[in-house]
Amino acid sequence: MNAKERYLAVYDEDKRKTLDRVPTFVQYIKEDFIALHKDILLEKYQSKLFNNLYFDIPLIFGFDSIFASMTTSYKVRRVTVRDNEGNRVKIGIDGQTRRKSTYYEGGFIQSLDTLNDLRANLKIVNRSTQIVQMAEYFESLSPYIFPVPTLDGIFDKVWQAMGFSLFSREFRKKTKLYQELIKFYAEIIEINLEGIIEATKGRLNIINILDDVAFKGRPMISPASWERDFMPYYKKITAIISDAGMISQTHTDGDVTQLVPSLQKAGFRGLQGWEGGADPYFINDNYPDFVIVGFGDVSEILPFGSSSQIQNHVKTLMDALKENRHFILGPSTVIVKEMPLENIQAFMNAAKKYGNY
Repeated sequence: MNAKERYLAVYDEDKRKTLDRVPTFVQYIKEDFIALHKDILLEKYQSKLFNNLYFDIPLIFGFDSIFASMTTSYKVRRVTVRDNEGNRVKIGIDGQTRRKSTYYEGGFIQSLDTLNDLRANLKIVNRSTQIVQMAEYFESLSPYIFPVPTLDGIFDKVWQAMGFSLFSREFRKKTKLYQELIKFYAEIIEINLEGIIEATKGRLNIINILDDVAFKGRPMISPASWERDFMPYYKKITAIISDAGMISQTHTDGDVTQLVPSLQKAGFRGLQGWEGGADPYFINDNYPDFVIVGFGDVSEILPFGSSSQIQNHVKTLMDALKENRHFILGPSTVIVKEMPLENIQAFMNAAKKYGNY
């Protein structure tokens, strides 16, 4: 099997029976890790490469697949608002300024007027040529390393657009701003999906929605709240994807265990992530039809583990998840500079050792 066939087989009841080994995936490898190690990796590798380090370095490690961002089908003129000090700042569709801020800081869509200004500045654009070119490029890569196309989601866009403190208050009160932001970002996904589907007629096979909705120990909101506020929109989105002959997958950081039944009801067929205490045996036993992508520990094992600890970690994951053939092994999040090169190599060597069917 080639890389694309191996990844997609886990979503097919017949093809997964013919898997040669557990597929592998990486969310992406950060530029600082690549800069630190690219020379030694490129020097030793003799097979086909694509002159694109984003794909080439994961390919050298032996990963079958990686996230790849899709071209969007809209543009938005930035609007001017005032920050907490009264200074005028320009924000884009995500509610953020161009200045650097911490992950939970920023977010200046704090009124319906600001949201309505952004809506008025939103323009749908025809980028079918670029989308087709991107799809053709992905297809050229996919026998070697399969790009899994991604679009931004709803939940994490909403709280980042407001800023976390305001989001907490608006969420509790279920305000008009909160509800309209959810609707707005759902509409953005639909615009992008329509552009992709019109241009490619479903040839991308799968769409992954990026939507961080969990802390390391639990979801950010309860399943009941997620189902009430977000699931109606995601049901429509996953229906659009499936009607085009593609697979709906999602991503979140953190431990999303409690939300899996809700994600399934919304139409998602798999999830990439699984960190922060998620139990692979529990997931396998309770959700055997849900595709699991990731689960490699990025907090302790990959940055600090010994070779034997990494090998035992991979073996444990394989023991828990391999036999149902809905498992794609990878780090739960990204590979960063603090992870030693030899640890990533040990992880992939263990994947080859224990992953064969």
